Amino acid sequence: MAEQPPATDRERPWPVVGALVVCTVALGLVVGPVGALAGLVTAAVWYGLGVPYALAAGHVVLVAATPDRLAPSTIVLVELAFLTLPVASVRRTPAPLVAGGVVIGAGAGLGALAWASYASRGPWIAALVLLGTLALVAYGVHRYELVRLGLVPDATDEHPPTTRNDP
Repeated sequence: MAEQPPATDRERPWPVVGALVVCTVALGLVVGPVGALAGLVTAAVWYGLGVPYALAAGHVVLVAATPDRLAPSTIVLVELAFLTLPVASVRRTPAPLVAGGVVIGAGAGLGALAWASYASRGPWIAALVLLGTLALVAYGVHRYELVRLGLVPDATDEHPPTTRNDP
């Protein structure tokens, strides 16, 4: 019997739907009606586009709708609520416990980095540090994919591939 491909979020959405409910309720309790609205927008965008876009949309709505500065403790609770989505969606991976640990570890690491840079230098430096860190991680993942796909020549190659025609 042929092995079935892993289920997509559309075929088995219950863990992510549960995470969306938890996220919406938690945002509503922590931030108020604006938080509940951000949770509902997150759920609507998830249904149409998936988890990464849903997280982005929820954050945009929350930031745009809260003109007052949120306390750092409130921000931690908001991010924990949003963290339920990627944790719930890792069940499709071959090793969901490892993937969940990576998601939680990355979230905790970025949170600690943001908190430390915010406490020492302020919000602008914290934003720059996070953007720089995310750019560095994205570049590292890009390079890893190139090596993994065999698109980087080995050091032992005598004639590395070129993009132009030499005469």
